[in-house]
Amino acid sequence: METFTSPIIKLDSPVWTSIAPVPDAIAERLIEKTTDKRVVCTLNGKLKKHCALMPRGDGSYYILVNKQELKQIGVSLNEEIHIALEPDRSDYGMPMDDEFRAVLDSDPEGEKHFEALTPGKKRTLLYMVHKIKNGQKKIQRSIVIIEHLKMTGGKIDYKLLNRQFKERKF
Repeated sequence: METFTSPIIKLDSPVWTSIAPVPDAIAERLIEKTTDKRVVCTLNGKLKKHCALMPRGDGSYYILVNKQELKQIGVSLNEEIHIALEPDRSDYGMPMDDEFRAVLDSDPEGEKHFEALTPGKKRTLLYMVHKIKNGQKKIQRSIVIIEHLKMTGGKIDYKLLNRQFKERKF
């Protein structure tokens, strides 16, 4: 595990608002241990998340930190934050909820379509389930995702998928 402190810096982006630079030596050691720059990041000992070491374009790397995460750990822009990073050894670069696993286990065709997706698309779908708090709604959302993949032959049409979520009212 690699630990360091870093300032929270404002990022000029319409999506992400802040970053935490990762020291070059630490980034290099972690990249040697992963194939896709995925890490498990703990912020101020309070918030643990799966994320990627993001390249800045100049050879350096950073971690994205959104407003909600800053609020959770009680930190503002330009403040120092304590960060612990370790290589992400999970199968998908983020955890798979038990509800999603159960739906996959009950539908071999759906699981085949899911496993054929790119790692980033798998993480996106896993996140869509993970962000739901209610277990029953996680199951319902998982079912809609797997039905969607079967209906589209393993492709993801995000507009259609969102409509399908809305039709199920969650």
